[in-house]
Amino acid sequence: MTKSIFSIPVSRRHQTTMQRRFIIFSFILFLLIFLLGSVAFIILTDRIQHRNVGYELMQIIEMERLKLEASLNSEIAIALKMANSPLIQRYFSDPTNAELQKIAFEELSGYRKAFASNSIFWVNDIDKKYFSNESYVYTVDTADINERWYMTTLNGMKNYYFNIEYNTNLNVVNLWINALVFDNQHKPIGIVGTGVNLSDFINNVYQNYLGTAELYFLKDDGEITGASDVALVENKENIAKVLGLTGIEILDRTKELKANGKIEYFETKSKKEIIAIGLIPALNWYISAVCPIDIGSSLRGMIILFGIMMAIIFAIFVVFNIFVLGMLEPLNRMVKTINQTLFDWELKPSEDNSQKDEIRTLGEFLNMTIIDQLTGIYNRRYMDGHLKKIIKSMARTNSNLSLLIIDIDYFKKYNDTYGHHAGDNCLRTIANALSKCVSRDLDFVARYGGEEFAVVLPNTGKNGAHVIAEKLLEKVRECNMPHKASHIADCVTISVGGTTSIVKHFHHVQDYIKAADKALYESKKNGRNRYTFENFEEHAGGS
Repeated sequence: MTKSIFSIPVSRRHQTTMQRRFIIFSFILFLLIFLLGSVAFIILTDRIQHRNVGYELMQIIEMERLKLEASLNSEIAIALKMANSPLIQRYFSDPTNAELQKIAFEELSGYRKAFASNSIFWVNDIDKKYFSNESYVYTVDTADINERWYMTTLNGMKNYYFNIEYNTNLNVVNLWINALVFDNQHKPIGIVGTGVNLSDFINNVYQNYLGTAELYFLKDDGEITGASDVALVENKENIAKVLGLTGIEILDRTKELKANGKIEYFETKSKKEIIAIGLIPALNWYISAVCPIDIGSSLRGMIILFGIMMAIIFAIFVVFNIFVLGMLEPLNRMVKTINQTLFDWELKPSEDNSQKDEIRTLGEFLNMTIIDQLTGIYNRRYMDGHLKKIIKSMARTNSNLSLLIIDIDYFKKYNDTYGHHAGDNCLRTIANALSKCVSRDLDFVARYGGEEFAVVLPNTGKNGAHVIAEKLLEKVRECNMPHKASHIADCVTISVGGTTSIVKHFHHVQDYIKAADKALYESKKNGRNRYTFENFEEHAGGS
């Protein structure tokens, strides 16, 4: 069985250039995708994580704000109801009445059980005795700076006020609800109230939150009224002093919140924290959650997903490479066969095979099939094929076509006298001289065979063809190659035969060759070193 030349096994010792290039390109493309994907992954993950943290902080603030407001509103309502009790108002107007005091204490004890803290306090403005849970504690000294809360509440315009107290003994922060007691003339005659343990509230927040955010309650001037570090409340620290630039940004945001009352989150200018902040209308305070940004923790949650995605992409690249390399295998075999053919035919490529890829090798091989290897001009195969194409094209426009066939005079004697090596040099010189006589894009010179050449001149009439024929003779004579075996001159000369016609659709390549060949015969017959033109119509095929 005859094997196809393209089924010759190909050595895999060296990959061909296109295969290497494709593998390198695939590797670079995957590396680029990996690097750009990593950057995009980090950025997107960071943004998503920041957004999720921001939303989480907003939810925490909203939930805790609602719980605190609900608790405070309930306590305020009970405190105001207690302050508006007629019995308590009568007792505050006459605190020395023992019988009235006993009844009032029983009612105050009932209210105490209604408060979440199960504690109350009161002080009337007559004797200014401070009671806590029905027990006398001390007498308020209005001149004492530490008792400012009393005069501020008593002289205020609202029905109730708040004040913060840090209990150093219990290490807790209490929010006191101070409700005013009025007489019949709506004159303040004392204060009743209860305390809300903010420390317990904040501790409950942290118990339910597993993140890294810090929670702060603060007034509109920045004074911290609640935090995990109770010392900040005790010392009445300012948020701007504690958190620096971050605290300043928080205070700036509180001014905007007064207008819309919304909860919002933002990333600090330093890109180190995410902060959520909201207003607590019942207290006219703000609650703020500050969470440090940790890119590492952001990535850890999704790094496995990214790794799986990259592994899938890499697997796709591997499969695609195997598929494409398989498709390139026939081309690889073809190139192997071409290289072997070039070696067998002793054809020398224009450049080292190691510098060429498969397409360039194939292109050069195809070029070799239409280029004469000795002279470097077109060969007979190209002339026949291209002349056929020219005839078909020019038949549509009834254009002129001229064909010249050239023969080196007494070339066999030249070979016998000077040797085949000199004969090859002579052929190359003649081919170069003929090529210099044509300059238009469509004109070309071809080696017709042996010592014969052809010049194809599209869109050239008889006069133009005569001019070119004369130039060919003169150009070869100018080469002045010695030829002592010639019977007509001391140098190499040529004989030219030509024909010209208006191209018709029924004309064939052989019609022009026969006419030009007949004219060449006449040139040789009449002494050589000349040109002759033959009437084409005598040789043209019928329509």
